[in-house]
Amino acid sequence: MAWWAVLYTLSMPAGYEPASWVKLISLDDSQHAVLIEQLLERTINHLPVLITDAIAEVST
Repeated sequence: MAWWAVLYTLSMPAGYEPASWVKLISLDDSQHAVLIEQLLERTINHLPVLITDAIAEVST
C-alpha cells in the first residue's frame, strides 16, 4: 500500500502543477531531484513484482 501512496503523492504535482514538477525533478535546481529519481527507479523495479503477485493471488 505504501508504494501506491508514494506514486499517488508524486502524481499530484506531475498532473496538476507541471511547472512545479519540472522544477522538482530538475537536477540543476532541486535538492530533491536525485531522491525522486532513485525512488521512481526503485518503483519501476518493484511494482511489477507486486502487481504479478496480486494477480496470482486473486486468480487462484
